Amino acid sequence: MQDSIGVNPNVTLLVQAVLFLAFVALMNFLFVKPYSSAIEEREKIVKRNLEEAQKLREEAKGYLEEANRILSEARTEVNAILEEAKKEAARIRNEILEKAEQEAQEEIARKTQQIRESLEEEKKKMETAIREIAQEIVKKITGEAA
Repeated sequence: MQDSIGVNPNVTLLVQAVLFLAFVALMNFLFVKPYSSAIEEREKIVKRNLEEAQKLREEAKGYLEEANRILSEARTEVNAILEEAKKEAARIRNEILEKAEQEAQEEIARKTQQIRESLEEEKKKMETAIREIAQEIVKKITGEAA
């Protein structure tokens, strides 16, 4: 026997090392590679989903910009239509006012003419009445003088 402590490689150590390597290879084959490939596949799916999400985000941003542009155009068009409607309403109001003014002037002219005609008629009646009174006064004076 030797007094020094040392490790003497023997066949058991070699067999255990071979078995350990076989075990590691078997575990790698059975568990690590399938899980690694599953993880890689999931990473690819996640990456693809992220890329697709980015594309969809950019597409949504484009749609949002287009919607904002359409809304802006619609606002501009609505403002133009409202302005045109205001102008049209003002024009119609002015026409109605002018027509009412004209009708009022015509009515005033008609009533003035009627008043003038009535005045002339009354004037003629008064003239006739004054003539008759004057003739009666003359008759009375001439009758008294005779």
